[in-house]
Amino acid sequence: MWLLRGVLFCCTLYCLLQGGLAVAQPEQKAVEELQFPAGRNKVRIPFKLIHNLIIVPVQINGSKPLYFVVDTGVDRVLLFELGVTDTISLNNVEHLTLRGLGKGEGLKAFASVGNKIKIAGVEASNQELLILEENVFDLSYRLGVNVNGIIGYPLFKNFVVEIDYANGYLTLYKPGKYPQNKKKRFTEVPLMIEGAKPYLNAEAVFPSGLRQPVKLIIDSGMSTSVMLYPPTLNGAILPSPTISAYLGRGLNGDILGEIGRIQALHIGGYRLHKPAASFPDTVSIRHALGMNNRNGNLGADVLQRFKVVFDYGNATMLLSPNFKYKKPFYFNLSGMELSSPIPGLNYYTISEVIPDSPAHVAGLKAGDALVTINGIKVADKSLAEVLHFFQSRPGRNLRLQVRRDTEAFETTLTLRDVI
Repeated sequence: MWLLRGVLFCCTLYCLLQGGLAVAQPEQKAVEELQFPAGRNKVRIPFKLIHNLIIVPVQINGSKPLYFVVDTGVDRVLLFELGVTDTISLNNVEHLTLRGLGKGEGLKAFASVGNKIKIAGVEASNQELLILEENVFDLSYRLGVNVNGIIGYPLFKNFVVEIDYANGYLTLYKPGKYPQNKKKRFTEVPLMIEGAKPYLNAEAVFPSGLRQPVKLIIDSGMSTSVMLYPPTLNGAILPSPTISAYLGRGLNGDILGEIGRIQALHIGGYRLHKPAASFPDTVSIRHALGMNNRNGNLGADVLQRFKVVFDYGNATMLLSPNFKYKKPFYFNLSGMELSSPIPGLNYYTISEVIPDSPAHVAGLKAGDALVTINGIKVADKSLAEVLHFFQSRPGRNLRLQVRRDTEAFETTLTLRDVI
């Protein structure tokens, strides 16, 4: 048995821990299914939504509640960060190697079996956990709240899972217990469950008019709209303009590429107008190319425009548009990234500024700390509330008070779509 205490291992997935986890692992051992409390057919779990990512409380081996991102793109439970006062015990630990998206050669990790997981009264014993050996993602730093891990397939394989993005609830139903009358309000989309991950068929429409059928992994742990792998697109010409960008962190390191805007994405009869699309370079996706013949990832900026029901047992997904469905797909109207150096403390600094972006024009630099926005103290706001200011609408002027080292200054930032 291992006893984990304090800040030990850290892994996170800002734009994503990409689907397509490749694992050199020990012999598989039988695991128990997550079970409902006696007499219950459903469990409702409130969640936090930050950067389009769903965060729910999870207990491991009787620990106090830890916070996990719900990610359809991974096939197991990953633990990667503990707070200074957090302590959990882990059983039967073995070494392994993980590979995913990014330019590096993979990460060393540990597998632990025989663990008990509990989520809002739903629990299972003899569960496998993966623990990353080094901190490569810093999701807590990017989301402004403590995030301890990721939960994927174990949450979805045994239930019908309804995600109400608009109201912040995730509901688990026993198989066969999802109300039939509710299904009438949804559009049914067929799924393919391959390697413990969900895929769907969609159509990407490029500005040239090319209509490209695409097979996408559904990746609720990817905060952006859609990622398309250029080598798989049959010679499709990337949209213009695009900007070179850091797309996020995968298991193998930085994911670099281009971001542009395609004309449309068609899913299950729905037409999503001009979503921002990421096009990673070939080095970043070399481990994913050819995996399940997929063309890319469908992310949370699309999913959060619907109420979504996953029914892995019947290989279907149900979609019902919410109030966000017709809202424009904005990409980083401020041209900068914000981070929280001390998660849980309302103190926000600029971690990146895109060249020639609104933030760059306003004279902002990485390392600057926000003090006020339009006279409102950011110390009174969560990171999600602060981000809402910067993603409101193009053309909006924001008066910022900023501190750089020991000096304070004011500037005006005008929001603008950079693609």
